[in-house]
Amino acid sequence: MYHHVNELKDRFTIPPDDFDNQMEYLARKNYQTLFLDELIVSLKEGKEKRRVAITFDDGYLDNWVYAYPILKKYNLKATIFVITSRIKDKPNFYRPNLEDLWKGKVKKEGLPRISDHYQSNLRCIRNLEGSDDHITWQEAKEMFGSGLIDIQSHSHLHSYCYVDDKIVDYNQGKRWRIGWLTDGDTRLGIPIYEDKPSLAGRRYFNDQGLRDRLAEYVSRKGGERFFEKKDWKKELDGIVDDHRAGNKLKDSYETLEKRKERVKKELLLSKDIIEKRLNRKCRFIAWPGGAYDDELVKWARECSYQGAVTTQPGANTSGTDPMYLKRFEVKRGDLSWFKRRLFIYSHNFTASIYPKMRELFSKR
Repeated sequence: MYHHVNELKDRFTIPPDDFDNQMEYLARKNYQTLFLDELIVSLKEGKEKRRVAITFDDGYLDNWVYAYPILKKYNLKATIFVITSRIKDKPNFYRPNLEDLWKGKVKKEGLPRISDHYQSNLRCIRNLEGSDDHITWQEAKEMFGSGLIDIQSHSHLHSYCYVDDKIVDYNQGKRWRIGWLTDGDTRLGIPIYEDKPSLAGRRYFNDQGLRDRLAEYVSRKGGERFFEKKDWKKELDGIVDDHRAGNKLKDSYETLEKRKERVKKELLLSKDIIEKRLNRKCRFIAWPGGAYDDELVKWARECSYQGAVTTQPGANTSGTDPMYLKRFEVKRGDLSWFKRRLFIYSHNFTASIYPKMRELFSKR
């Protein structure tokens, strides 16, 4: 499981040189790279060794600029799970990639500027017109047409929602995704509740009156300076208690039927967009944030999804349900780290005991 391949430094990013080394190793060791439908057939046949599925979540621009040319260099297949609301339609618009640099068509500074993971996502909040930080449909078509890249779903919105009435914090202007949770309300002081990726949760609708009351109080008390006080949280907790004691709290939870309607609508929308844009079947989804429950899996099956990838590490074997495919996240590091993880997760026994061993040694 990859997200970014570029030269920035964050936990979601692999440097291009590291990615090149990893792909060269797969090619040199004769690993067969598979699309997900091929992976499922392979598992049924029991042919599990030296076969690997390379996946990218979100469909970021650097998948086109850096990852695709390197995959093409070694003739390796990969699947990109795109968030369809973030993919722009930009005909007659071309952004150079690493292959253009290798051929001398552009200099390094002529490659598109890549934004870091958090800034990229921050710009996507409440923006349903697409994002320049992600691939375009034209880039997706070219990659898909190469026969090396498959395009599948990572939902339409990849948004988050509140799922519980317990307040875990108050907005101090430090949480980049709060706009998703509040329909764009980012006022200082508003309450923050437990949240999940919205496909995997029953939405909690917090009280607008309480939100207004807290925001107005913090604004009157100096805005950002209010949070420099030692007991600022105690003050806001007191306002919440008073609001609840006065029976002024007007909140609610989404019903199961409403959640089912919302989730299936988004699952079908993402699927339909991909199929129409690329003239291909969309049968797989990467669960946003790695979060899912039994209802979500059931509804995805009803929407004709045949498989899903999780963020749970482990080995995929002949007994693995295609709706719960395991992946391991590739992190920055030397090639030896990559080799060890390939060995661990290519064998059911080592894949099953490795998490337990890590947990055991972390407690010592």
